[in-house]
Amino acid sequence: MADANQNDPVWQTAVDWVLHAHDQPLDPKATAALTAWLDQDPAYRAAYEEAARVWLLTGLVPSFEDDGSNSST
Repeated sequence: MADANQNDPVWQTAVDWVLHAHDQPLDPKATAALTAWLDQDPAYRAAYEEAARVWLLTGLVPSFEDDGSNSST
C-alpha cells in the first residue's frame, strides 16, 4: 500500500499532517489549517485517518532489535 500511495499528493499531505501532529502538539493555527484541509474533501479525511492508522500500527509492531530473537543470552 505504501508504494501505491508514495506518489499521491493527498496521501503525502496526510502523512505530513500525522507526523507533524505526533512531533509536537498542534497550535491553534495549525489545528485550524488541518481542519480546513480535512473539510475540503472527504478523500482528504479518509487519507488522514488511514495515515493515522498506519502510524499507530507501526508504533505497535516491535522492531527487529526489540523482539529478543537476536539476544545472545
